[in-house]
Amino acid sequence: MTSPSFISRASAWPVRMFKRFSADRCAPMAASIAFYSAFSLAPTLVMVIAVAGLVFGAEAARGQLFGQISGMLGKDAAASVQAIVEHAHQSGGGGLAALISFALLAVGASATFSSLNTALSIIWPSEDKSKSGVTTLVKVRLISFGLVMGVAFLLVISLVLDTAVQAAGKWAFGASPLVILADVAQFVIALLILSCAFAALLKYLPDGHVPWRDALVGGSIAAVLFSAGKKLFALYLTHAGTASAFGAAGSLAVLLMWLYFAAAVLLLGAEAAASRVEQRGEEHEGGRAKKSGETRGATAHAVPQTLTSGRAGVSPVSAPSNPQPCASAKRLNTVGRTSDTLRSPAASHFLQLLRANPVRLTAAVVGAGLFLFARSPSGSSRK
Repeated sequence: MTSPSFISRASAWPVRMFKRFSADRCAPMAASIAFYSAFSLAPTLVMVIAVAGLVFGAEAARGQLFGQISGMLGKDAAASVQAIVEHAHQSGGGGLAALISFALLAVGASATFSSLNTALSIIWPSEDKSKSGVTTLVKVRLISFGLVMGVAFLLVISLVLDTAVQAAGKWAFGASPLVILADVAQFVIALLILSCAFAALLKYLPDGHVPWRDALVGGSIAAVLFSAGKKLFALYLTHAGTASAFGAAGSLAVLLMWLYFAAAVLLLGAEAAASRVEQRGEEHEGGRAKKSGETRGATAHAVPQTLTSGRAGVSPVSAPSNPQPCASAKRLNTVGRTSDTLRSPAASHFLQLLRANPVRLTAAVVGAGLFLFARSPSGSSRK
């Protein structure tokens, strides 16, 4: 049977996630990421196609990539993106110009991941404030370049797995209706690859430390939302006619909308992971406080319980017929008489004088004592 505490924690997690999403202003940050991504999309795709083309050839990599874009954005937007990539690819020359072009492509491709680093570092801030700005900038650019290469590597893996799953499905099921199982397996594999990609972004891009298990949770949530939103976005474009409403800028509008959605989904996954860590920390602190409270309560009840058990284990002893007061009782009676004496008006007046001027009163008492000693018979005989 599911415990109520587990249900309350499970229901509080999404609420906390959306509150953090609103408090960190993730919607404006997603718009900023979409803007930078639109201008760095061409160099990113050029580098991805170049790296993936080393394994499968440029045409196969280009066909796979733009096939995915066409399924997400529609044919018109995919054609516009393909034209932009073709112009960016043909702008380079040879020799030194090619090296300069490659360096500019690398810097442009890392702009998207640099903007992601800025946004994710707000969600996962760094605890070490001593790092210099130049070191952080170089680190972000290197990580961004590595992630661009990672995207190309994922494209290669996607090509290999798609081909392998389709071939295995045709070999196992042929023309049978069970061939749909191959499509399901292909979808699951694509979802796992996407989850790993998002988890890597959440792990390495923020300045703060993100545990792998939390990055995987956030990446999985972002991958599921991304896959579901991809279908819904394609359905929306089919029936809404957004591209035609913007005229010549329709393809750019669709691209920006899609990039905004992808960035918002990734930030929501990051907030889900951060909410999980925050909730786990609060539960840990609450458990420690509860444990310390129970320890203090057990210590407070230990003495009465011990005395009670001691009284229960001792047999009653008959009181003597003529009880004699013990020494402690005599001392208590003496103290009681002394305290009664101190309550007299003369003693109270003496104590007030002693508090008011203790030095003068002490000197007077000593002088009076010496005078009485000198006047006494024993004192006279000594003289």
